[in-house]
Amino acid sequence: MGYELIEVSDPADWVAYHAIRRQELFEAKGRHGIYDPNYPGERLRGMYPYLFKLDGLPLGTTRLDIRGDGTAIVRMVAITSPEQRKGHGRVLARMVEERARSFGAATLFVNAAPTALGFYEATGWHRHVWDAAELIGIASNCIQMRKPVDHHTATGLQG
Repeated sequence: MGYELIEVSDPADWVAYHAIRRQELFEAKGRHGIYDPNYPGERLRGMYPYLFKLDGLPLGTTRLDIRGDGTAIVRMVAITSPEQRKGHGRVLARMVEERARSFGAATLFVNAAPTALGFYEATGWHRHVWDAAELIGIASNCIQMRKPVDHHTATGLQG
């Protein structure tokens, strides 16, 4: 089976998607009781929630927001804590980049958590303020970054 990046549609996948995000992006960071699985922005046009699996088991999540101007935003990236630092994030990143290219995106943006900055820098991202208005709420301490994903940089990540 191997790695899969599936667009979330199945009810069981939604449960896993929200459980990983709630645990890794909210509760593990001391943000208890504020995660909203019914957040209306989650299912807007151009927003693609993904569940990352290995051999059918959910390992991580992300959402790809396609902006229609050749750019996309990678949001809410999470790998379950027992599976962190095992190379899964690099595989997830590569798969998200491939998906973004399939939508016509040539540049990705992210609001990187300070604890993830090393990962992003090691995988070809560069600091770049792309929308300072985004840096509010849970993203208030994030560092904005960008990465080109054209065909010349498609092989930039190795598993």
